[in-house]
Amino acid sequence: MLDARTLSRRSFLRRMLGAGVGLLSLEFLGASLSMLWPGLGEGLGVEYPVGTLADINAQFPRWARGTPMEFRPARAFLVNVPAAKAMALGEEIDHPLPSGSELLALWRKCPHLGCMIPPACEGADRFQCYCHQSTYSIIGEKLELGPAPRGMDRFPVRIDADGVVIIDTREIIEGPPKNAITFRDPHPPDVGCL
Repeated sequence: MLDARTLSRRSFLRRMLGAGVGLLSLEFLGASLSMLWPGLGEGLGVEYPVGTLADINAQFPRWARGTPMEFRPARAFLVNVPAAKAMALGEEIDHPLPSGSELLALWRKCPHLGCMIPPACEGADRFQCYCHQSTYSIIGEKLELGPAPRGMDRFPVRIDADGVVIIDTREIIEGPPKNAITFRDPHPPDVGCL
């Protein structure tokens, strides 16, 4: 005869199965809600303060000489346009204090299939997507190599009253059309990273 306090194997397994299904249901509900509820502090839809121009130059000294700065929270490259163009042409200038209109925030998402574009390659000073080899100039214009339909998309950039550079990911500016080239570097347009 079984004691009333003793749990049979079948009852134990039934309760564990019920607990497992309940836990799995809670995990599914939590994951679904986290995907549907926007994160207001990261990703797209946020204004990101990058820092003052002095902060940027102190943290990334090559930026004043044209190397685009990767800003991961916004998934963007911050480009000092006059210095970047000079660098791509093989000129050496130091431009540490660009105006807001001389800044570009290029979204790192390739307009072809959305792959993450790596930092500009040295030597050719171009961006080239690893997935399908779409190639862009140092200011994000689409070159001949690769299947991307347009240049790199951009975010608005401004310098606020306190001198802080702000990247606004609430608005995406579609990249320039495929054949709209305003800047030509000395490398052939059908060549990617050297």
